[in-house]
Amino acid sequence: MAGRGTESRGGNVATRGIAGVSLLFVFLTAAFTYPFSLAPGTSLVVDNPDAHLYMWTLAWDAHAFVTQPLAIFDANIFHPHGHTLAYSENLIGSALVAAPVLWLTGNPVLATNLVMLLSVVLCGVGAFVLARRLGVGMAASLLCGIVFAFSPARFFRLSQLHLTAVQWIPFMLASLHAYLDSGRRGALLAAAAFFTLQALTSGHGAVFAVLAGAIVLAWHVTRGGPLALRRTVRDLGFAGLAVLLPAALVAVPYRQVQVEMGLARTLDNWAVTPASFLASPSHVHTWILARLGLAHVNDAAAAFLFPGWLPLVLAGAALIPRRTSRPPGRIWQGRRALELLAWLSTVAAVAAAAVAIAVSLDGPVRWRAGGELVLSIRNPRRAWMAAAVALAVRAALLRQVPLAPFSALRRFPDAWRARADTHCRDATMPYALMTLACVWLSAGPPLGIWPLVHWMPGLNFMRVPSRFMILAVLGLAVLTGAGFDRLAARLDIRRRTVAATVVAGLLAAEFLVAPLPTTPYRLELPAVDRWLASQPGPLVVAEVPLGYGARWQTTYMLHAMAHWQKTVHGYSGIESPPHEALYRAMRRFPDDTSRAALVRFGVTHLVVHPGLYDEADWTDVERRLLDASSWLTLVHRDSSGLVYAVQDPARHARVPEGDDDRADRALEVGTH
Repeated sequence: MAGRGTESRGGNVATRGIAGVSLLFVFLTAAFTYPFSLAPGTSLVVDNPDAHLYMWTLAWDAHAFVTQPLAIFDANIFHPHGHTLAYSENLIGSALVAAPVLWLTGNPVLATNLVMLLSVVLCGVGAFVLARRLGVGMAASLLCGIVFAFSPARFFRLSQLHLTAVQWIPFMLASLHAYLDSGRRGALLAAAAFFTLQALTSGHGAVFAVLAGAIVLAWHVTRGGPLALRRTVRDLGFAGLAVLLPAALVAVPYRQVQVEMGLARTLDNWAVTPASFLASPSHVHTWILARLGLAHVNDAAAAFLFPGWLPLVLAGAALIPRRTSRPPGRIWQGRRALELLAWLSTVAAVAAAAVAIAVSLDGPVRWRAGGELVLSIRNPRRAWMAAAVALAVRAALLRQVPLAPFSALRRFPDAWRARADTHCRDATMPYALMTLACVWLSAGPPLGIWPLVHWMPGLNFMRVPSRFMILAVLGLAVLTGAGFDRLAARLDIRRRTVAATVVAGLLAAEFLVAPLPTTPYRLELPAVDRWLASQPGPLVVAEVPLGYGARWQTTYMLHAMAHWQKTVHGYSGIESPPHEALYRAMRRFPDDTSRAALVRFGVTHLVVHPGLYDEADWTDVERRLLDASSWLTLVHRDSSGLVYAVQDPARHARVPEGDDDRADRALEVGTH
């Protein structure tokens, strides 16, 4: 880990050459995302409801910045609910970048895509800065940045804006290391600022940042570093609390929504298939899978979680124990071999006995991975025999290697510190622990621990734990840089630069998927929705036709960007039972059921899009619209649709009792 001496040399070594590095990652990002990078205003990586949600969210944030900044979470969707921006990721941090683009161009597609592309650049630069802060060489730090920016397990989250935008985590960790190494108050304030940026940008990223920071702090204390809570609080001061305040404030509406809506993630479908950890769509990875007879892996995968072969090799090099002083000759080698054999036989005896007991108590054990049978034990007798053999081997070694577990436990703290000082001076170990912890969180049964921890604050908002692989990639990226430095330690500067260039080229070739598949897309807001912007508000808008699936909802959310009036439509990770009942009723529009539902939700204006109906369906709807003239009044018509004013709720309240009862019964029937 970089020490105080680094600070005393003048200038911050972690940020030297940052301009050139930034330009390099701009170029690499453009190359890796070609041809998407050439047309960011007219294409999407994936055209799905989530992409529409991100566009709407950024547009809403930009609109709220100048109209209702203190009530930004009271978005215009899911009327009449409040705090509806908290139904999904708020993306406020990303909107700080998107807002100027939206104000200047009015193109939410361009704004959203630029945020995505910038996240890749900043992930690369941030990982470079973190590696430099940890004492990794310049060339190796570039490799670290390439892995975090373009490794498939993170890069192919590009279309998921709330997951790709985790760029502030490495900057936060670099600042945290700077504070722990030097005690500079400015570094602590910078760490707090980067955490707040990450919390505003991505709730998932905030959880990742807390986990990463906790591991770094725990390692610092384990190595004998001072905890110094009182000094840290003093250094943070009122300025630091002010910096952290926005992160705390955005948590409030999420907590309110969790209580009001009963939001709680269940364990349904939490595990990914084991094949996902080998899956990657890059050209090289696909070729290798085919050569290994695993071409089906990408099709069976629930996500692309494979980080890459070369990063795994270099990370392994970083974890090879360093040589320490030892007795010379064969005597030392034989002693080490006996100790290793004793340790292995002890572990084997305990493991075999545990399996035998489990089979005796619970019956046969069968472990499967991806549908393939990995281990099957039907009879405990063989497991007991294996335990007996291992125990016999251990007994034979008692004279040469005495069994002294308590003595080993007493020596453990000193051995741990010694190993930390000799093996982890460059902070390799906390990032190895981070990688292992995230892989463990991401793993499915029987090894996964998600069912044990998903209830914890922050984690209970997450639906899929495999997303922790994004943070695992950051840990692996640091190990990649450290591993290269280990292997190239004896090379002079020129040869090390050449080697790093070759490795960078190999990494780029391994990760490359260009041309990146994209979908042409232009957002054209209907003139009929733009007309609503000229009407005095407040209005409550609904739109038809309304079929099944989230795309109908996100389409009308985008339409609402034309006027920003309240709308009953919405799409998020939360299911609102009243709105689901409303949507079912609206599919039969116009009839008594849809009338009662619209009135109950206070809808004032209904937008009808004839072009979205099948021709036969529109003929029937057009006829029934004439029969509904008693509660629908046509107020505007143009080539893109019609706008009807819905009967005022106060007038509906004066409907004769019998009619009102019939409407209530119709709505009740329509909601079951």
